[in-house]
Amino acid sequence: MRVLDVSDLPVGTADSRALLWWGNLGMMAIEGTMFALLLATYLYLRMVNLDWPPASVPMPDLLLPTINLVMLVLSCGVMLMADRAALRGNVTLVRIGFAVCVLVGIAFLVLRAMAMSMIGFKWSSHAYGSVIWTSVGMHTFHMIAATGEALLLLIYSLVRKVEKKQLLDFRCTAVYWYFVTISWLPFYVIVWLLPHLSRKS
Repeated sequence: MRVLDVSDLPVGTADSRALLWWGNLGMMAIEGTMFALLLATYLYLRMVNLDWPPASVPMPDLLLPTINLVMLVLSCGVMLMADRAALRGNVTLVRIGFAVCVLVGIAFLVLRAMAMSMIGFKWSSHAYGSVIWTSVGMHTFHMIAATGEALLLLIYSLVRKVEKKQLLDFRCTAVYWYFVTISWLPFYVIVWLLPHLSRKS
């Protein structure tokens, strides 16, 4: 009877060899499909409606949404630092990166609420309102989830000793943060920029 000695193998891994890593990617593929369907819905409605956005829709203010976008994109650099630190086992840098991103996430949500309070139409006003509010709402829920997850992991890292297998959780959250940022880019264009471009043309 042969015996295989696996005592020298690592107890856990914080990279793509872990099943959790692929489960996280699978979840993002599902959620990415949802965002793609929302984008397709918007484009379809734009093709079949001559008045799009409707003439009753006020021109959106770009200041707060643009500040929000810049904050979110820049926070990916901080999250990347935390991601690389988790791969190296540097818990201190992970804590710093996650603390910064939690603050960015909270500020983002506050500015998002302010921007949407000034958008000038409701989800029930017309089809345009429905698809815009649904798209922004879905992304807002994802941002709440990303911020909440980062906060919980930050608290965990402060009250408990972080083992190598927990570092994978930080890395998966970082990848989810990138996903939430990238998924917002086309919706920033359709919600805030396209109304300005369509009125000019």
